[in-house]
Amino acid sequence: MPSLNTILAAATLLLSSVKAQEQYHIEPSSVSLTTRSNWCQQEKSTCPIICDQTPPGGYQVNDCDPMALTYGCVCENGMSPNLSEYSLTLPFFICQEWGNQCANNCGSNNACVSDCRENHPCGALNPTRANTTSSSTPTSTGAAATSSAGQIFNGLGGDSGSDSGNSNTKNGAAPLLQYGSLVGGLALAACVGLGSLIL
Repeated sequence: MPSLNTILAAATLLLSSVKAQEQYHIEPSSVSLTTRSNWCQQEKSTCPIICDQTPPGGYQVNDCDPMALTYGCVCENGMSPNLSEYSLTLPFFICQEWGNQCANNCGSNNACVSDCRENHPCGALNPTRANTTSSSTPTSTGAAATSSAGQIFNGLGGDSGSDSGNSNTKNGAAPLLQYGSLVGGLALAACVGLGSLIL
């Protein structure tokens, strides 16, 4: 007789596979088995990282089938994170391939191609954060973070939590990303300008 955990894991795997293909469906055979296997390898690498961000850490189920493009990711706390909010997961890769196939079916219709890409974004857009702190200073009870039951951390740092210190302080990777984007843009403009002078 299968244990309750086994039954729950199987049910979660089935529901996850349906959920992954609910919005974006591609025929598995439309993508090479090598590519699908790589997708599953990434999926199986990402699930533990996501689950490690929720107490108590670890996972119960971490499976992916490249033949059927189905997956299962259940954290140790029994919750299944919404993997469509993450990059490098099977729902992310299916969404990207759906966008590629949609764009290829548009032919030379640029509005259609734009619709395929812009109105169907994939990956980490604005994930729900469950382990953000409500205050940057310790409380008298020693609680370090607050979260609602059943929430899953979906993303990396940033400035979604409130900062009780300086309101002008920017936390996380966003300022670094903005700086890198500016420097990269300036470098690209310099290369284009230099290239046009040479020609």
